[in-house]
Amino acid sequence: MSKETIGFIGLGAMGVGMAANVIKNGYPLCVMGHRRREPVERLLAMGASEAKTAAEVAAVSDIVIVCVTTSEVVEGLVFGEQGLLAGVKKPLLLIDCGTSQPTSTKRIGAALEAAGGGMLDVPLGRTPDAAEAGTLNMMVGGSDEYFTRAKPLLETMSENLFHLGPLGTGHTIKLLNNSFSLSVAALTAEMVGTAKAAGVDIQQLHQVMSAGPVRSDVFDWIMAGPLENDESKMQFSLSNGLKDIQYYLQFAKDVNGCHAIASTAESLMAPVVADGHGDETIPALCRHIPKPS
Repeated sequence: MSKETIGFIGLGAMGVGMAANVIKNGYPLCVMGHRRREPVERLLAMGASEAKTAAEVAAVSDIVIVCVTTSEVVEGLVFGEQGLLAGVKKPLLLIDCGTSQPTSTKRIGAALEAAGGGMLDVPLGRTPDAAEAGTLNMMVGGSDEYFTRAKPLLETMSENLFHLGPLGTGHTIKLLNNSFSLSVAALTAEMVGTAKAAGVDIQQLHQVMSAGPVRSDVFDWIMAGPLENDESKMQFSLSNGLKDIQYYLQFAKDVNGCHAIASTAESLMAPVVADGHGDETIPALCRHIPKPS
């Protein structure tokens, strides 16, 4: 039985490795590039085809994966003049692997359903290295029918695959997860700044804290900046982190949830991004965290 044709839009640090694993596992693949040609050329050399617009991707695909930065970009890819809905020729399953707003996800899902298709929200955990290795964590929201259909495809890119509930559940849990990790990162950066102001040895501080229950991967990744001058352990930009925590704040307000800690983290990150450091990684917060006025 032939495999379904997969479209892939969003060949960034995560997407290119994911798409490579899709084609390595025998799926016909059509990709759409954006700014950089290198990932497109890599996948074309592996046997992929290329489309110039989302509509062209939809026209040849059974399933389309998007791995882009914001809900606004996803909506543009779906509803735009040359978007997926403009080119769809048969019922299409859309898989959104970004970190998106659940309300937007449900709106897009309803539009796809009206066109005879459907949607899964499948945000990601882990790193670009895991994307290359096919060992991502994937948090899936959507119907049992669509999950069963997409599961073999998703398994080509993941080690841990969680089907969490109906459409929007994956993005909801990803926002909760990211709000926690980003808040820990902001708190760590604040602590480092205060420790330095007090003349505390950062190496000793890390040794003591790492010996207790507060140690975590996120804590170690952030501390690698001031300890080792290595801000690459958490490969996630400050601009994307700010976007995610702002999405969480809107979501928390929509459901009348608590957001005091996340609001504080947002207030620490926003001026750093506004000052032009958005392309730097989250651990850079230790260098740039605003000083009290």
